[in-house]
Amino acid sequence: MPRRLAIAFAGLVLIGATLAHAADVSKTLTDLEQAWVAALVKGDAKALDGMLAPTYVDGDEAGGQHNKADLLAVLKSGDLKCASITLSDMQVHPYGSAAVVTGGAAQSCTFKGQTLAPKIVFADTFVMQHGKWLAVASQRTTAPAK
Repeated sequence: MPRRLAIAFAGLVLIGATLAHAADVSKTLTDLEQAWVAALVKGDAKALDGMLAPTYVDGDEAGGQHNKADLLAVLKSGDLKCASITLSDMQVHPYGSAAVVTGGAAQSCTFKGQTLAPKIVFADTFVMQHGKWLAVASQRTTAPAK
């Protein structure tokens, strides 16, 4: 096989492998996002604990910043109650051993009896640690009514 043809073939193989990896990461992280909202709706702090890195930080719709312990405590206390959360428009942006997932959500949730915004947009950042994707940061913003 001529050298140029071999180089072109190797390049195509590499592109194919990269696209397959991106598709795997995308499916894994969209599935993880679905498991995350399921844990919130069920009030399952144990499941959520396994999805968040120890250094996880959360930026909420009101501009507050919270850590993993804060989020798990709110879930365990029952202060956060979600009847439903439906994710939409998710896009996964992989960057090697890190990735950002963006999207929107329609939610029916209350915090200490106060209704939360019915629609939000979010960006969640994940890193691969010890063979597992973990959320390290989240930012939510109230979405404008359409």
